[in-house]
Amino acid sequence: MKNLASVTIDVDSLSSIYKSQGLKRPGGYTFIEFRTGLETIQRFFEGYRMKTTLFMVGNDFLHQPNHSAIRSIILDEHEPANHSMTHPQGFRWLNPEEKGKEIAAMGDICEKVTGVRPVGFRSPGWNIDDNTLPILQRLGYTYDSSVFPTSLMPLMKFAHWASMSGQTKPNRTTMGMWRYMAAPITPYHTSQFSLAQKGDGGIIEFPVSVTPILRIPFFATLLLFTSNSFYQALYKNIKRSGLPVHFQMHLSDFVDYSLPELENQMPSTHRGAYVPQALGTPLKKKLEVFKKMMDLMVADYEFITLGEWSKILQGEK
Repeated sequence: MKNLASVTIDVDSLSSIYKSQGLKRPGGYTFIEFRTGLETIQRFFEGYRMKTTLFMVGNDFLHQPNHSAIRSIILDEHEPANHSMTHPQGFRWLNPEEKGKEIAAMGDICEKVTGVRPVGFRSPGWNIDDNTLPILQRLGYTYDSSVFPTSLMPLMKFAHWASMSGQTKPNRTTMGMWRYMAAPITPYHTSQFSLAQKGDGGIIEFPVSVTPILRIPFFATLLLFTSNSFYQALYKNIKRSGLPVHFQMHLSDFVDYSLPELENQMPSTHRGAYVPQALGTPLKKKLEVFKKMMDLMVADYEFITLGEWSKILQGEK
């Protein structure tokens, strides 16, 4: 039997990420990016007969023109999961009541639009803390996927802080608590008190994939930033070690930002905001890069949603 794997996608639009930047947004902006991105995701993974887990922002459900694209991809059996209501980058700095509202509001509107209540959560920017664990349990969540156990966390935290110089302090933070960089690198049951420790009484944690020993991130953002050959070497290391794969992506990986309707919506570095490489890379090029990696992985792994994976782990406990 093949080892298990999953593709998860943070479906956060530019308006969710850069809302504090004051971008001018004509009425159709969010709809075009959101709708075309979901449609491309659906087409791309149809070729692999694969279902993904979509971490979605509740605010995107507020717009009626988005509903058809949302319902279409959920009817196609991709899993909706919770990425908060408003995508606050400084999620872990919210008080418990604010965190609970962010999680509960997204779950409510997702169920209203799709008929499905999410059972999984990912904090914006992986920016979570252990105090979120009892909130997730109280709201009936069975798994979280906010822990990113990479040795590059200090570098990634610094790069984000520096690149977001024009933002407020909470928006300049990312990646959660420092000790998460030493968390387990394969899916696990958490303790009652910490998302980063194995134990009983918690929920299931699906950390983003990193390589063994060196803990180099294995996700789409770095794949676009580096060469395909380098990333194939990382993949071979993961495969050789017998590790499962949790490959994380973003909506921006599937959007053509050269569209005239999106041209004047692009954030700029001079306004103190980090601009992901996915925004400046042509869609055709992005899909070519991702296809090469997916072709390798589907030959070796069985891909399922995190919801399906969590049920397997619950049964094994």
